[in-house]
Amino acid sequence: MKLLGLARIASIPVAIGSLFALAQPVSASTSVDNSGFYDHQIIEYQATPEVTSSPHAAQLISHGNVVYHIVGANGTTPAVQCARLFAALPNDASSCNVLNFIPTEVGYAGGAWNLQIFHWNPGINPVELSKDDDILAAVAAGKGTLEVTATLVRCPVINFAALR
Repeated sequence: MKLLGLARIASIPVAIGSLFALAQPVSASTSVDNSGFYDHQIIEYQATPEVTSSPHAAQLISHGNVVYHIVGANGTTPAVQCARLFAALPNDASSCNVLNFIPTEVGYAGGAWNLQIFHWNPGINPVELSKDDDILAAVAAGKGTLEVTATLVRCPVINFAALR
């Protein structure tokens, strides 16, 4: 049980680090596109993380917007989570994340997303989770747990016209 806790704690800096590694100043000449999922579809966005005082503060500031990061029992993102993204957009960086809202969707509050990390339980074979409902269903089925962090991610969604 302690080993699982250590893997969980170790995954937080990895998740935040991958977001910081992808974060670039947003400008026409220097921005880097990132790929992820929304409602089983591939999207592109630009991510800039910032840390709040607490997970509760991050949830309040994000107004219900969540970016889910998926990790296996070993603390790294399973290859199956990224396979479709890398095949479709090989030149995009990716943390293989899932957004629960995009602009134009009813309920979208704009601004920032609260980083929440889904941890696959040991002994469970990971599958692609590409919609927030899939993640919440996996938690409800006991396949993994969800960790709410104090990290906000500002990730303007780009190239989502086909989803409108």
